[in-house]
Amino acid sequence: MLNRKAFTALKSWKQNKTKQAFLLSGARQVGKTTTVREFAKKSYDDLAEINFLGNPTAISTIAEAADVKDLLFRLSVLAGKRLDSSKTLLFLDEIQECHDLLTWIKFLAELRNIDIVLSGSLLGLDAFVNVRSLPVGFLQEHDMFPLDFEEFCWANGLSEDAFVLLREARETRKSVPDFLHNKAMDLFRRYLLVGGMPDAVQSYISKQEIIPVRNSQRAICKLYEDDIAKYVDDATEARQIKMVYEAIPGQLNAPSKRFKYARLNKNLRFAHMEAAFDWLAQAGVALPCTRVGEPSFPLGLSEDHSAFKLYLNDVGLLTSRLMGEVALDIISQKTGIHYGSIYENAVAQELKAHGVRLHYFSNKRIGEVDFIAEDRALGNVLAIEVKSGKDYKRHSALSNLLRTEEFELDGALVLYDGNIQQMGAVVYLPVYMACMI
Repeated sequence: MLNRKAFTALKSWKQNKTKQAFLLSGARQVGKTTTVREFAKKSYDDLAEINFLGNPTAISTIAEAADVKDLLFRLSVLAGKRLDSSKTLLFLDEIQECHDLLTWIKFLAELRNIDIVLSGSLLGLDAFVNVRSLPVGFLQEHDMFPLDFEEFCWANGLSEDAFVLLREARETRKSVPDFLHNKAMDLFRRYLLVGGMPDAVQSYISKQEIIPVRNSQRAICKLYEDDIAKYVDDATEARQIKMVYEAIPGQLNAPSKRFKYARLNKNLRFAHMEAAFDWLAQAGVALPCTRVGEPSFPLGLSEDHSAFKLYLNDVGLLTSRLMGEVALDIISQKTGIHYGSIYENAVAQELKAHGVRLHYFSNKRIGEVDFIAEDRALGNVLAIEVKSGKDYKRHSALSNLLRTEEFELDGALVLYDGNIQQMGAVVYLPVYMACMI
């Protein structure tokens, strides 16, 4: 069983909740169902689970409920369990298939204070858009992502104590001991290949081979493409979404990583494809990183939604499409391969999993900086460059930005292969420390 941070969120909900249900959402195949089942196994006497995916009987049974008491009876019949609030967890899985279900949660919780966990794939967007009235205040929401790098390290035997040492080094800006730095970098390179999809991680841990990992990743990509056809009724829109999804690796591997519509079709413009970009982002299978014209808080004041980079939600899915089964080249640090897009995707994935909104900075006078992050609680703005080669000290745009008097950055980071060091206003961190931003 993989150790997931969402499990901690579920435990905290159970310990501190009043009448709130818990909604665990995220893209397909990120481990939602497995995590809830493991949580129920350790925290309750029994689990009453209803999965609405491919279950028209369950969907019609809910749709015909006359009132909340009738609904509760129908749920107990479907689950084949008595719904006892103190002993049984009611788990409603794949709720995107049952559009009316969210409107009942408030009333269910009030009726008998039942412990309810819901799980849904964002690929079924209508479930979160077309409901009659969302139960405000009666849902605690948690977004789940593929395993982040820290979770991947736990799965591979690197203890939480090691991360205590890494965080201390980051805070004090002292070098990480060589043995630990080398171990973390080796795991990071493996993470680039395996990524964080639970099936792929389990395949890697079990087999220690790349082919089973790639088979898992190809199956996930195929599932995403099938779901586009399933959830998008308009055939033209579905083709556009699939075209954009398939183009992401190639767009990232271009010299300019900004997504350019002309690479798809010279006559395309943002307005033609906006719905496709939005769908992939909302579904959680792609991560847009929008341009900001000023690195000043709040970043939203200069955000341009029509100019963006588009990353995949999992770096392992990216390398499976870019490199196939070529694995040793990354692990052995072969220098003939361009790793820039791969490193950037891993960092984008890490920032997103830790609640950072993805932005990059670009203007003609200064240049382009890979990421601009803001701390909304403190009003701080941080510039981040990602370097995959030996020229990590060459970052003209970042240097130009630091010299620009009209902007007052709160920090500048370069994420690279080496150890912690500081040169002037720039702090250089090992790339695996993206999980600590």
